[in-house]
Amino acid sequence: MKNIIAAFYIIFFVTQQATFAETGNTFWESYQDILNSTITVNEFTSIDGEFSHASVGYEIIKTDPGLQEKVTLQLEKLKTVKVPEERRHKLAFWINAYNFFTIVDVVNNYPITSMKKIGWKSKHHEVEGTLYSLDNIEHNVIRPLADPRIHFAINCASVGCPSLKTEIFDGNQIDIQLDKVVTNALKNPLHLRMVNNKLITTQLFKWFSKDFESGGYEGVSDFVNKFAPERLRNTHPIEKKIKYDWALNTEQNVLKKMSELGTKFPELKLTKK
Repeated sequence: MKNIIAAFYIIFFVTQQATFAETGNTFWESYQDILNSTITVNEFTSIDGEFSHASVGYEIIKTDPGLQEKVTLQLEKLKTVKVPEERRHKLAFWINAYNFFTIVDVVNNYPITSMKKIGWKSKHHEVEGTLYSLDNIEHNVIRPLADPRIHFAINCASVGCPSLKTEIFDGNQIDIQLDKVVTNALKNPLHLRMVNNKLITTQLFKWFSKDFESGGYEGVSDFVNKFAPERLRNTHPIEKKIKYDWALNTEQNVLKKMSELGTKFPELKLTKK
């Protein structure tokens, strides 16, 4: 009996390792190459520290046959992949898939001014033989994994969205990676800033307020107090009303938005590095 149980665990372990090997860094190699070739990391400083807000060169993918080939290769791999079952690898997989599919949608419709011109409801993204929309992936796959940090990891190709990560998410490092993207976002006055002794936040906290009562957090205030710069913690009422900027997250649009913020709120001491 002991031998049977031992054999079962060996088979389970080998299966899990094989699944991870199929969906880990090597699986996403083409997507990582696309990120390396098209993302500009725009770095800024403010009264609350240093942060980055990446922009994407969609036109580069649109006009580069080599990158188009990498898009096709990644799409084909996703059609037949076995999605990992272990939570941390599953979470990393679906965040990567969402962000990759979003880039593909923009490129296929480029030039456009906003992701809203395309929408998120069309079921044309194939994973493991099933068609998904971006809405399906976000609301029916990722959010049920009950980690509110994902709202700062998935990227909707918009200036108002938290910055697209320049590296793929890795199940073995997912907690560290998610902490980093949240910390970076909450240093960015586009998502959190103090005005008249009140904290003004991204509307993500309004739209998904219930999500911030999961994952070991006790609501928006608790979440902000864990990740925000020290100056912005604990003592200030919160208003969830920063208007979302749906302009495409190109370099021109990102720099324009940051310049406008620096001019409107000089007390933020916002400058580009």
